[in-house]
Amino acid sequence: MLNPVEDAPAREPDRWHGGLDVGLLVLRLLLGVIMGAHGLQHLFGLFGGPGIDGFAKVLTGFGYTTQTTLLSWITGVTELGGSLLLIVGLFTPVASAALLGVAINIVYVKFRGGFFEGSGKGFEFELLLAGVALSILCMGAGRISLDRNTPWRKRPMPIGLLALLLSVAASVVVLVLCR
Repeated sequence: MLNPVEDAPAREPDRWHGGLDVGLLVLRLLLGVIMGAHGLQHLFGLFGGPGIDGFAKVLTGFGYTTQTTLLSWITGVTELGGSLLLIVGLFTPVASAALLGVAINIVYVKFRGGFFEGSGKGFEFELLLAGVALSILCMGAGRISLDRNTPWRKRPMPIGLLALLLSVAASVVVLVLCR
């Protein structure tokens, strides 16, 4: 009697998964466009945004007490840079972890405002963005990306877990040092 494992055909490691790959592209594009637009608002005041100085005041209103101008720059550059990388699917674990870190901080500071966004203080939208970033972090960029032939696209979970730990650690550091 032959072992069924030996008789099974070898799995194609780089096979096209149309639904999964297209779905990951859609998630990457949506998260990248939304967070990138926020980065443009925070850095340059585009789309009716506050710009660096105005965003520093917003951060003060959220309870950040030190280095708000530096934090405004870091947040804006992270949002814009992470978004551009996500859109093209390059260094996806780093990009999604960076955007997840920003979203974690926003959820944390808005948590007392309640779940629903209707009051303008809720965190439901930011929680959704964090969930999308975490999903991309766990699943990888998909085949429709510049990360197509990288080790982190072929085995996204181990690198995703490391990036998740770094993202959470960075969020905690920002909250501890700036609040």
